[in-house]
Amino acid sequence: MEKAFVIVDYQNDFINGSLGFKKALEIKENILNHLNQIDFNTTHLLITCDTHDQNYLKSKEGLNLPIKHCIKDTFGWKMPDEFDPFLKKAHKIFYKNAFGSLEFANFINQNPYKEIYFCGLVSHICVFFNIILAFSANPNSKIVLYQNSTASFDNDLEHSAFCLLKAYGVKII
Repeated sequence: MEKAFVIVDYQNDFINGSLGFKKALEIKENILNHLNQIDFNTTHLLITCDTHDQNYLKSKEGLNLPIKHCIKDTFGWKMPDEFDPFLKKAHKIFYKNAFGSLEFANFINQNPYKEIYFCGLVSHICVFFNIILAFSANPNSKIVLYQNSTASFDNDLEHSAFCLLKAYGVKII
């Protein structure tokens, strides 16, 4: 495959659950529109899912962000129902317990896509981390972030993340 389309952490807890915010819900249709345009014969669908266990609040992240979210096998951990048909088409799903996924980075390193497209949540946290990992794993890939398909609860941090990504050669459209 020459292309990958990556959905980062578009899960219920970030949309309308324990860490949900309005902009996260507003990008759902944009992501679904992108998914409906994918040619799965030329593009791998890759998905990351923030995944924690019941001991989350005792973890380093949980001590800094003491809000239970994306606890494995809960409603908040799942993607919205509209994404179920696409989950079946996913080439690989990465369950991660940190902002970035080293498993994802290693996969990108082993599968040198010419183009990698990103969307999802949260733009200045997990989306940013996973783009940087993909860039490090395959620095010759064209990396694109769909601005209308990512969101943050903090406009200033999102803007800063976009500026950094642009400086690294990520195309934001």
